[in-house]
Amino acid sequence: MLIEVVTAGPGCSICEKALKAVSQVALEYPQIETQELHVVDQFERLQELGIFSAGAILINRKVEFTSLPSLSKLRERVQDLLNT
Repeated sequence: MLIEVVTAGPGCSICEKALKAVSQVALEYPQIETQELHVVDQFERLQELGIFSAGAILINRKVEFTSLPSLSKLRERVQDLLNT
């Protein structure tokens, strides 16, 4: 499973919270790989996906959260996807 976090770079508090949440969940599930998607570097891809803000989270290349979810919601969604 791949979880990607859209980031805007250093100093973005939402980005840091999203990265921390994803890192915490990734520690619980060894099959999770994480990756940062920098807004500037991935602009065209993010535009195609309809993502216009940092902190969005994609799971398996699909947009799952357009804003920072709670840790419990993120865990729940990961677990649901792992069970399918």
